[in-house]
Amino acid sequence: MSESVGESTAYVSYGESATDEGMGPSVKYIPSQDGEHDTLTSERQKGVNPYRDYQDSDDELNCVDCCQWGRDLEGVQTVHKYNKDEIKRLAEFDSDSYFPQNSEMRKQWLKDQDDKGISQRWWDRWLAVFLIGLIMAVISFLVRQTVDVLVDKKFEYVIKYLTEDNSFGYAWLMMVISGLVLTFVGAFIVVYIEPAAASSGIPEVIAFLNGVHVPKIFNIKTLIIKFFSVICAVASGLPVGPEGPMIHMGGIVGAGITQGRSTTFGFETGAFKRFRNVRDRREFITTGVACGVAAAFGAPVGGLLFAMEEVASFWSTRLGWRIFFACAIAVFTADLMNSTVEAYKPDGPFGALKEDAAVLYSVTYNVQPHLIAVIPAACCGILGGVLGSLFTILNVKISRLRAKYVAKVKWRRVFDPCCIIFIFATISTFLPAAFDCQEAYNCTKDEDKDGYYQCDLGNGRASSTYYSRYTCAEEERNPDGTYTVHYNDFASLIFTSGESAIHTLFTRGTYSHLGYGACITMLIIYFLGACSAAGSAISAGLVVPMLLTGACYGRIIGKICVDIAGGPDPRLDYQWLDPGVFALLGAGSFFGGVSRLTLSLTVIMIEISNDIRTLLLQMIGIMIAKWIADRATHSLYHALLEVKCIPFLDEEIPSKTSMDRYSVGEIMSSPAIVISRIPKIAEINHLLRDYSSHNAFPVVDKSFEHPALVGIVLREVLIQLLRDKRTHFQDNQDPPSYRMPYDMLRAFEISKNHIWNRKMRRLDAPDPDEDALIDLTPYMDKSPHTVLESFSVERAYLTFRTMGLKHLPVVNIHNSPVGIITRKDVQGHEVAHMLEHSHHH
Repeated sequence: MSESVGESTAYVSYGESATDEGMGPSVKYIPSQDGEHDTLTSERQKGVNPYRDYQDSDDELNCVDCCQWGRDLEGVQTVHKYNKDEIKRLAEFDSDSYFPQNSEMRKQWLKDQDDKGISQRWWDRWLAVFLIGLIMAVISFLVRQTVDVLVDKKFEYVIKYLTEDNSFGYAWLMMVISGLVLTFVGAFIVVYIEPAAASSGIPEVIAFLNGVHVPKIFNIKTLIIKFFSVICAVASGLPVGPEGPMIHMGGIVGAGITQGRSTTFGFETGAFKRFRNVRDRREFITTGVACGVAAAFGAPVGGLLFAMEEVASFWSTRLGWRIFFACAIAVFTADLMNSTVEAYKPDGPFGALKEDAAVLYSVTYNVQPHLIAVIPAACCGILGGVLGSLFTILNVKISRLRAKYVAKVKWRRVFDPCCIIFIFATISTFLPAAFDCQEAYNCTKDEDKDGYYQCDLGNGRASSTYYSRYTCAEEERNPDGTYTVHYNDFASLIFTSGESAIHTLFTRGTYSHLGYGACITMLIIYFLGACSAAGSAISAGLVVPMLLTGACYGRIIGKICVDIAGGPDPRLDYQWLDPGVFALLGAGSFFGGVSRLTLSLTVIMIEISNDIRTLLLQMIGIMIAKWIADRATHSLYHALLEVKCIPFLDEEIPSKTSMDRYSVGEIMSSPAIVISRIPKIAEINHLLRDYSSHNAFPVVDKSFEHPALVGIVLREVLIQLLRDKRTHFQDNQDPPSYRMPYDMLRAFEISKNHIWNRKMRRLDAPDPDEDALIDLTPYMDKSPHTVLESFSVERAYLTFRTMGLKHLPVVNIHNSPVGIITRKDVQGHEVAHMLEHSHHH
């Protein structure tokens, strides 16, 4: 198990690699006076503020970031506006091309692979995805089992203090101390050992698969810290869940297992060597992400669709088939291990996949939907869209406040989640006392679970659900063997784990179990608690809070429907009038309103509940929630990418006008800084020194009447060639027969931001033999994508997005490069800024 060498980005100095892809809209290229070389001149060097259209003063910035709805209340078709400092942070991220450089040396390497029969292998790729699924199942099993043990032990003592000792003080101390210890440990190891393990990690994974380099997110140390941190976070009682970190850990497993080596621990196995390229690495990370979803939710098809809909920028049928296989392995292995645990119980034979173990939130029975149910399902969707947008905006605002006041001081980052758990533990202990004890009649004990009863409520369908005694009297045994249960309905929701509360809300046939007051109070507390906990310096996700929040208002809508109908009705045609049914619909709609998932979310909700009959109602609620939320905000994950200033390319360029109206000539950097096909050492030194921000140079052949583009060469390749004097030759000599091996160039391609490579980016002294020549023909990419100046901006954007490009040379009718566009140049805010700037001139 290892991470790929690409994780050497841990050593990246943001300030140094800030503009590896080109200078963007605020930079101009002008010819030098002598006409031999081009000189770089920025508007900043001229004394003009290149960010003049953005907020300038710190006071303005703080006000916009933290206090106003401003930039965060914007629909998906609205171009997000960045301020001056955020523009700088955007430039700090480097990116990768999806396809490797197509040079002659790579072609020779591919021929060698074919001759050895390595390219024809099929089993190693399937073995890799099998291992990814297997490892993710083990990780998921260990996380859930450890959390269950810690939570059960904590509540065992807390309930004992409340019921037997009648001591609120000891119960509160147990809740607070256990929560603080676990939260402190979970936050401390993240802040002081591996900050990349903080939060869910989903936005960073999405960005990486979109083509952006995010430092250390796939490091094996990140996996280890995230594993322990998420256990501490969930077990502490914070309003968070493990599913988000599980998805991130799946990506780490996919990135690491297929590289066969670790730069963190310094070992090399030699396994899976042929997969050490950007394209294969992204595919295996996508597979790992899908397995993370499948293992976390027990939803193999949902995992496949989640990877396709949300995280994968590049998709193929063969990749989908491998992901399907890996997800099946992950779920099967997790079920097998759960069956092994059940085998230790008296009624749990090995191999029996019990529904409550195999299905995460299994409902007790299905109901027959009715056409009228579309109306309350639509109401769930409307609330999901409105509350989902509000949830996203509050998350973003709190994230900005946290970045301003907390993130820069380590002890504050540790103290932050500790404050949240202190407040939440206190509320969980004392607030249920404000609710009266209730009674449930004709109940039978569920012998498998403490505190669970099946109570016949007169509709003929008894369901097992959790009844928290809290400080109420003990249950009373009736002459017929049933029990009368005394319980606190609000404690049944908050005085347990988040997953147990979701089970309680989803339970069918329990109309009178949870009152309006309990559901409304839980909705408010968990909504605000999840907004506060999200983004703190601890590894945690928001899936459980989103499901629980939506289930609360869904159950409220269900109770209103039952009250309008005059109470629960045992007849088959009226069984859909059940608060548990609408709790499931509410959970899906709120999840959709926050994440904007549709296909995958619908399937996941069916798989985690085992209720196929609500499929149509789920689709209605999720679609309406997405439509409404899209008009107000971006999805939470994409909004967090904007907060973190990670340059993400959406599926379509966000714009209220057609970008087909504009040509790339209006947004390109021009003129292009080019290099000869056989340059002198002096020319290379000049380019590397004077254009230190450029990461690639178009290669031209000057033997034609008009210099013709023949390829593109990366900066790192030029540095390697300068260092290897065996590639140098004199003007009166033939090019040397020696050629630098592709494996050496390939190492740069994968780990271009490694610290020793970064030190080479600036040469301290000129090469003593500056008249020597280097033939770039074997080393340049001979398949660069090019476009004419008249090519539309929208199609250029789609070219970058679908082909995974990093640079796009712009040529004229003679195939001479006249400019260049980088990935950052086609982002919505850059395009809007450049077009506005060009129109002013």
